[in-house]
Amino acid sequence: MPTLHLNDISTDTTVFPWARRTPYAGLRASIAVAAALLTGQLTGHESAGAIAAGSAFTVGFAIFHEALASCLLSMGLCTLAIASGTLAGSLGAQNSWLVLLFTLIAAVNYGLLSGISPTAGWVGQQAATYVIIASYFPRGPHYALGRTSMVLTGGALQMLVFTVFYLLGHRKPKHASTPMVPRLERRLHQLWRNLRPHAHPASDTAAYVLRLALTLLLCTALYRRFHVRNGYWSPMTALLVLKPQWTGTLSRGIARLTGTLIAAGVAVLLALYAHLSMPVILAMVILWAWGCYALQAVNYAAFSFCITLYIVFLFRSGGFSQTSAAHIRLFNTALGGAIALAVDIAWMLFAHAHRLATAPAADPGHTPLDPLPRLHPADNPSASAAE
Repeated sequence: MPTLHLNDISTDTTVFPWARRTPYAGLRASIAVAAALLTGQLTGHESAGAIAAGSAFTVGFAIFHEALASCLLSMGLCTLAIASGTLAGSLGAQNSWLVLLFTLIAAVNYGLLSGISPTAGWVGQQAATYVIIASYFPRGPHYALGRTSMVLTGGALQMLVFTVFYLLGHRKPKHASTPMVPRLERRLHQLWRNLRPHAHPASDTAAYVLRLALTLLLCTALYRRFHVRNGYWSPMTALLVLKPQWTGTLSRGIARLTGTLIAAGVAVLLALYAHLSMPVILAMVILWAWGCYALQAVNYAAFSFCITLYIVFLFRSGGFSQTSAAHIRLFNTALGGAIALAVDIAWMLFAHAHRLATAPAADPGHTPLDPLPRLHPADNPSASAAE
């Protein structure tokens, strides 16, 4: 069995490398979020503005994920990916079997892309997230097209803001980048190495895909079977915390639950003792969106704290109860994290038993090796500094 080290499960909660903070990039990315929200409020289309703001918020993280040496390309790919996920999820939302099918496809897509590069994996992760969210709202084709158009609008707005700042800054590349085609070939070769039959099971992309699919299908089936309110947060949490190594899943799960728990407490206190006007609520949405951007590479618990408050106040701007939003998000976060961890541990135990059953007899004169050796971080193709 692999050795459990405290550092392996505490990094995402207790370590704060402040040198990685990105406040200025976060400020620029928050402009599109604010513009979408304010436009929705001023035109009387608050829900549409919130959807566009959510899309702009997601696409804004592409500034930390350069696809083939281009942030703008990352933004474009992410916008198309989340729009496609929104359309598919919305159209299939009325049928649970279709929802499970689209969830399975999204999980496989994300798992495979994570074997190519962190940026490709991130795009796949966002696409899967939007499939999960959209599949919760069964309101027919008209709503599906409208929601998808708002997602495209939010992404386009973020790309426009990025382009304006890029042109004003006249940024020049610091060094010559590798041509696009060789980089793409290298990424595809990496994926093939991870998928070949005898790849190491602890880093095997195929094994990771299976775990993702099983976890997301379980979470989705449970919340739809028992009609859990805003139950999409459960598979979404599982998607975000499940990692190729089980200690990574445990670490992310603890960090996400910790940040969500503290933020939910803050939201409840504010709801009970502070009567916030709509301008203040909108300002809080923008503030916590900025916090997510600024802290995304610093600490995952802090990021989870910010994103929970961002979502709570985003819901509040649309008339949803702030207290209910906090409670429901906390419950579904705990459920999704618990299922992800349970699947990860069960998979690890199964892999360990399988190795023991198929391993040849050990030489009495030698000490048997640990059947599940710990990997160096560089061996994990899905490792990413910012998600």
